[in-house]
Amino acid sequence: MNTDEIPVNPPSDWQPITDKGDLATLGKTVEELCEGIEAFARCASITARCIIQGIDEAEPVTGKINRIAMENEIADVEAMIEHIKQRFALDRVHITDRRNKKFAYKASWFKGLDNAQ
Repeated sequence: MNTDEIPVNPPSDWQPITDKGDLATLGKTVEELCEGIEAFARCASITARCIIQGIDEAEPVTGKINRIAMENEIADVEAMIEHIKQRFALDRVHITDRRNKKFAYKASWFKGLDNAQ
């Protein structure tokens, strides 16, 4: 960091949240997000199995279908995100608008990849 990037004003007097419900909501959401990230990222993850075996194949040890495992992880994360929206009264119109813009951007990107094959 060069000296031009150092803030002139001292940090704000922030206070961490202490409400048990807020903490539980955010903590549980982070837990579900981490489980989802693990499921999509680790070597033995659902995603790797989908790449190697196919989305409709079964995990060799448990017999769980890869598609169902992926759907379960997505549902868990979506449930906690919905809870955060409710608990903190987040702006659903803003969230939906941004999600739709991001989806359209990514959809065009993926379409370009499909056309490159």
